[in-house]
Amino acid sequence: MSPKSAVASGMLTMVLLGGCPNPGRSQLREQPAPPPAPALKSASAPLSAPAAARRQPVTEGRLIDSGLIIETFATKFGAKDLKQVPSEVIDTGVFRYVPYLTYETARGELNIYGDPQHPAGVEIGIYAGKTRTKEELRSLMAGLLQQAGDRELLHGLSLEEDKLERAGLTFEVTPPTAEGSYGGWWISIYDAAAIDRARASDAELKTIAVEAPERKNEPPAETKKPARKGKETGTSDRVYIQDYSREDGAYVRPPL
Repeated sequence: MSPKSAVASGMLTMVLLGGCPNPGRSQLREQPAPPPAPALKSASAPLSAPAAARRQPVTEGRLIDSGLIIETFATKFGAKDLKQVPSEVIDTGVFRYVPYLTYETARGELNIYGDPQHPAGVEIGIYAGKTRTKEELRSLMAGLLQQAGDRELLHGLSLEEDKLERAGLTFEVTPPTAEGSYGGWWISIYDAAAIDRARASDAELKTIAVEAPERKNEPPAETKKPARKGKETGTSDRVYIQDYSREDGAYVRPPL
C-alpha cells in the first residue's frame, strides 16, 4: 500500500469510528448542555423603584416646588412682611392631622401640606377680602401649576364654592361659611390619596406637635384670623414644629 493510501485509509477509519481529526472541536461537541436558568421566585412581584414612584403625590411635576411656591406667594402678597408661623393641628376635615407649614403676610396665608420636599397639597386663604382679591388668589394659584389643563380647570372654579378634579388632583374653593373653613376663604390644590397617606399617626404627632404658645393680648381690631381649630376658647392646644421632615415614610424631628 502506498503512503498516500495508508493516510487516506486511516482517516476513513477515524470517521467511521466517530473520531475527528480536530481534537479541539471533538471536545466542544462532547460538552453537556448547560442547565436551564432557574425560574424567578416571584416573576409577578413589582419592582421596588416603580412601587416607590407610585407613592409620590400626583402633585409631582404638576405643582412647582415648595421653595418657588413660597417665593411666588411672597412676591404677590407681600415679601416684606412674610413670616413663618406655628401651624395649628387641624382635627377635622380633609386636612385632619396632616402636618403642614404656614406662611403669612398681612394679605393672606399659605399652607403647604405633608412632606415639605414632596407636598401632597397647597392652600392659600384670606380672612377678609373682596372678589377682586379672590380673583387675584386664583390667578396666583394658577401660576403654581405646570400643566395648561390644570390651569384652565382652576380658572373655571367658582369663587363662591366649588370642587373639581382632574387626573388625581382636586381643585377646591371653600367659603367662610363651610365646615372646616374656620372663617376663612380658601383655594386649595391637593392629591386626596396622598393627603390620606400624609396623615400623621398618634405616635408621630407626639414627635412633631408641641403645645401651642400663648397668644399675646391684642386689641380686637388687630385680630385678623381665628384659631384654625375653631375652639370655643379661640386657641389651639397643639402646633406642628416648623422644621419637621419626613424620612422613610415617617415624620421626624430634626437632629439636635
